[in-house]
Amino acid sequence: MRGDLVAGQRSVLTIALANTGRGPCSDVVFTVGMPPGTVLLGGVGRVVLPVLPAGRTHTYEITLRPRAAGRLDLTGTNFSYRDENDDPVRVTGFRVQLPVRAAPETAPAGPLGRLGVTCETAALPLDAWDQLRILVSNDTGVPVREVTAAVTGPFTGDVPRSRIPVLEPGKRARFTFQVRPDEAGPHVPVTVRTAYTHRGSIGTQEDHLTVTVRPSPASAPERQTVLYLAANPRGLPPLRSDDEMRRVKERLQLSRHRGEYRIEAALAVRFDDISQSLVDHEPEIVHFSGHGDPDGSLHVEDARGRSTTITPEGLAALFGLHSKTLRCVILNACYSERLARQLVPHVGHVVGMSDAIGDQAALEFSVGFYLSLFDGRSVPDSFARGRAHLLSRPGLVAEHQTPVLFPAP
Repeated sequence: MRGDLVAGQRSVLTIALANTGRGPCSDVVFTVGMPPGTVLLGGVGRVVLPVLPAGRTHTYEITLRPRAAGRLDLTGTNFSYRDENDDPVRVTGFRVQLPVRAAPETAPAGPLGRLGVTCETAALPLDAWDQLRILVSNDTGVPVREVTAAVTGPFTGDVPRSRIPVLEPGKRARFTFQVRPDEAGPHVPVTVRTAYTHRGSIGTQEDHLTVTVRPSPASAPERQTVLYLAANPRGLPPLRSDDEMRRVKERLQLSRHRGEYRIEAALAVRFDDISQSLVDHEPEIVHFSGHGDPDGSLHVEDARGRSTTITPEGLAALFGLHSKTLRCVILNACYSERLARQLVPHVGHVVGMSDAIGDQAALEFSVGFYLSLFDGRSVPDSFARGRAHLLSRPGLVAEHQTPVLFPAP
């Protein structure tokens, strides 16, 4: 972890997860915990990686505001992964201390004059990404250095600031920001905060501008969420859940309706993770990839990464609490037909497995199913295509009737 942290100010912290082993790590979960008073302003506090190859590093940024100067204690409240031998590893006691410096005394911009700040963008589209261009001119009469600009307004997510090393007197610089407005109007407010250094002093100013945000001619359809749940507890035969999710994501990227769906993943799930994911994402479609028992129970992980089961009655009660949003559940696990039958009163369509199903057959069924679903077809049509993918492969023909759909088409 590294970053220039300043007390009471927005600071960017870079977090890098590096695999220094000889083989790939999978199901990587890292949640950063911050002490009281430190506010997370942008980015995500929890990262999930299906696979982190050997020698690779995954880097991401979060924006936070430390409360006071000194030392900032950051912890990993949930840090787990599967190592190159597919053994689950849970890191406890992870802690990093980073220095936080006191905010410098800001020199007033008055003696140097103000920077000229204007908006070059005539209009932006509502609920769509576009460029917001801000023109900054140096009217101070002296060179200024380390010029940074940040914009805030009714935009989706946190907008990264922009920087140039030097701006000579009388010169202008264009700062471009990728923004997605979520408020329409002829005079939508935008605040531009600029800062610079001159002879060791820091000058700051704040300008309030407006920009026109036009509604889209036709509102884009709201995206449906596919919640992908995977469990591969230690001690059970390994599954290719990561490959299955990768190929499903490929189907989405190649589809004509890719803007209508999004995939949220929860890997190495425990029962609490399933419940939390349903609350957090309110999905329309839930896909479970894992192991099942003949009595309809599903295997998930316990606190040590070993197998524990969830009863069909308990899962049916849990999913029933989300019946207003759920329209389809795919149980890509052996012997899940009994559980599927119990879910039918709560969900429009449920796919279960009438018998044991091989890893390759489960994967190919998912590819065919989502290829059709992401193309705008119905659940019954998608189910039929998933079966057809099994029927077309000589080695999988015997399993093409294992997936069953409720209610029957």
